[in-house]
Amino acid sequence: MKTSKKLSIISRVLIIAGAVLLGISSLLPWWGLDLEAPQYPEGLAIIVHPSKLSGEIDILNNLNHYIGMEEISEEGFPELQYIPFIIWGIVVLTALTAIFGYKKLAYLVCLLFVVGGALGMYDMYHWLNTFGTNLSPDAPIKVDPFVPPVVGDNTLANFTTYSSFRSGFYFLVLSAIGVFLGTWGEKLWAKKSA
Repeated sequence: MKTSKKLSIISRVLIIAGAVLLGISSLLPWWGLDLEAPQYPEGLAIIVHPSKLSGEIDILNNLNHYIGMEEISEEGFPELQYIPFIIWGIVVLTALTAIFGYKKLAYLVCLLFVVGGALGMYDMYHWLNTFGTNLSPDAPIKVDPFVPPVVGDNTLANFTTYSSFRSGFYFLVLSAIGVFLGTWGEKLWAKKSA
């Protein structure tokens, strides 16, 4: 029995939904670090979007100076300059995959999701490790090097930090689910109907 090189309508709908969800995710924050301490009852935060940083970064930089941590700024994260272009390139490729329905193109999109996800997680860990372990020896307050978790809590002096994924990340996950189901779902549906 000859298999089709084209995706079914259901698969195309799932893949186009993945493209839309990926586009939405690019407009939302992906990750954040919340800090709590007695002197900051309202809390402090760093929020990471695909193209920018937000939160109380100036206050945190003033505090980080005392432990010898490098200043946090958008300029220090060159990937913020090009990640939006990569995301929107994948959005367009995913949409074209749904429109033309070629399975080989769908496999390529899935590969881009896997590679992008792996690189993204590595990049996050790299920066958390870099900022927490490269502390100046001349800092007024000496603390042991530390690496905040990508997800979870940590304690440093009188601060408790909470790292978590944000809304954009969950749209990204839903996008990947749509694309992967659209690409491989036909095999699953064929098995169930057999």
